[in-house]
Amino acid sequence: MKKNLLLTAAFCASLFANETSAQTRYLDEVFTSVTVSSNVVYGNNKAVLTGVPADTNLLMDVYEPAGDSLVNRPLILYLVTGSFLPRYINQSATGSKTDSATVEICTRLAKQGYVVAAVDYRKGWNPAETDTDNRTQSILQAVYRGLQDAKTCVRYFRKDVATNGNSYGIDYTKIAVGGQGSGGYISLAYASLDKLSEIQLQKFFNNTTNEYMVEPRYNGELEWSWRQLWFKYKQPLRLF
Repeated sequence: MKKNLLLTAAFCASLFANETSAQTRYLDEVFTSVTVSSNVVYGNNKAVLTGVPADTNLLMDVYEPAGDSLVNRPLILYLVTGSFLPRYINQSATGSKTDSATVEICTRLAKQGYVVAAVDYRKGWNPAETDTDNRTQSILQAVYRGLQDAKTCVRYFRKDVATNGNSYGIDYTKIAVGGQGSGGYISLAYASLDKLSEIQLQKFFNNTTNEYMVEPRYNGELEWSWRQLWFKYKQPLRLF
């Protein structure tokens, strides 16, 4: 378990704090408008929604304060909600990086001076599964995939700083991860989980398959893509 938690899902409350004194960057909305770079591809991995693992681009929308001359700005990754299923399929109006609540939150944070990425991640689990262990495994693996994608997004921004001249003007040492609903769930996992042994516990052992619910040889390492999974374990990706 990580001892120093830079990342927290509870950051939003402090960022929205109001002050009656002069406006202060990062606490108040000091910009009147934002610019949005839509559908930025931050990675690619295998998705499972179609029933057959398929290459899928991982997308985000990046919000920046319009007219800002400051560089080395803090970056916030905002992971969307949706119960780990696409919008409407989850019987909800949420589940997309263009949800009205997501757009509003990211816009407000960018007006306060942050760079904000509304991050989509791979969805998919089987809530109709009748076997308790298999149903638990499917949702746990959905969280695991979301965690892998969040880590991929952080690597994207750090690589941009190192090799692309820091096109988003961020401080790569000041990255916060948070989100709404299931996105907040992933952000808490990001802040606290850094060893596979922390989830390969007896309560996460599938007695139906006689294996742990998350297995690196099927689901990949925390920091790895499906391609690295194949070259190390020579195992195909499992759906759930």
